[in-house]
Amino acid sequence: MKYKEKTASEIIRMIEQDLCSISEICKSFKISRKTFYEWKKAKPDFGEAVEEAIDHREEVMIASARIGLKQLLEGYMQKKEKVTYIPDKNDPLNEVEKCRVVEKKFCPPSIRAIKYVLDREERRKDRDRLLASERHPLVIEVQDEETRRQLMILKGNGFRSGGSLNPEVVAAVDKEMEEEGRKTKNEERKVKNEQGQAMEQPPVAQPSAAPVEKPKPKNLYPFLPPGYTSRTD
Repeated sequence: MKYKEKTASEIIRMIEQDLCSISEICKSFKISRKTFYEWKKAKPDFGEAVEEAIDHREEVMIASARIGLKQLLEGYMQKKEKVTYIPDKNDPLNEVEKCRVVEKKFCPPSIRAIKYVLDREERRKDRDRLLASERHPLVIEVQDEETRRQLMILKGNGFRSGGSLNPEVVAAVDKEMEEEGRKTKNEERKVKNEQGQAMEQPPVAQPSAAPVEKPKPKNLYPFLPPGYTSRTD
C-alpha cells in the first residue's frame, strides 16, 4: 500500500487518542507493521508526528492516573442512578421514564493507595540520601577491628539491619578484611627490607681531589733576549 497523507493523519489521531494498539491500527488500515515502520523511517514528518502522538498519549495517561490516585487518597463521592421505565400509554411499543433515583455514596480514602505513596516517598528519600552520600562520603573513624567489621557488614547489607545473620555478607567482609591485612603486612615488610638494605650499604667513598697546579708566572718582559732578566727579579 502506498503512503497517503489522509491515512497517516488517521493513524496519528488513533495513536494520540489511544484507541487501538499499533497492530490493531495496521489491521484496520490493511497494512502490515513492517509497512508502518517503513513509512515512519522513510517519512520524517510522519515519524515525528507519531512520536509526538505517543508522548501526548503518555502525558494524558499519567494525568488520568494522578487524578485517580488523588481521589483514592482524599476520598470521593460515587454517584449511582437507577431509572425505571414503563410503557407509553400513547405508544405501547415505546417506553417512558417513570422515575429516577440518584444515590450518592462517599468512598473513604484507600489505605492501600496511601501506603503506596508513602512507600514511594520513602524510596525517593533513600535514593536521595544514597546520592548525597556518594557526593559527600561519610567518614567514620573506629578504634578497633570489630567495630570496623560490623560497619563493613552494615555497608555490605545495603545499610539495612540483619547483615550479621547473612552468611554471604559476613563471608565477603571477612575475606575483604583478610586481604587488606595481608596487603598491609606485605607493604610493611617491603618498607622494612628497603630500610635494612639502606643501612647495610657501605658509605660511598668520595673521589680525592686532584692536585691543583699553580700557574707559572708569565714573562713580564717578552722583549728581553734569553738569559737576561729584569731588575725586579
